[in-house]
Amino acid sequence: MDLMSYLQKNKERYLDDAARFAAENREDEAVLSKIRANVFDIFMQTGDKTDNVLEYLQAKWEKEKALAEEHGDAAATAIEQIKLETLHKIQQEVIRHG
Repeated sequence: MDLMSYLQKNKERYLDDAARFAAENREDEAVLSKIRANVFDIFMQTGDKTDNVLEYLQAKWEKEKALAEEHGDAAATAIEQIKLETLHKIQQEVIRHG
């Protein structure tokens, strides 16, 4: 599977999960799945799959997580952590595809 197929497949999977969770009244899980899908979408839309994009997003979200932690905002901290974990999955796939 090529990188774009991987990204699209995972974006769709997380959107499907979000819809299923919402239908089951599992709103927290639905929101987290939407966040994951958005990370895949952001990366797909950059058009530039270089390490620079990955590094930029990682630095941005690490900074936002640190600010959320500094302000004691547990929800925002969790959201930034989900973004970073999802980005890490994408980074691993980018490396795999060379």
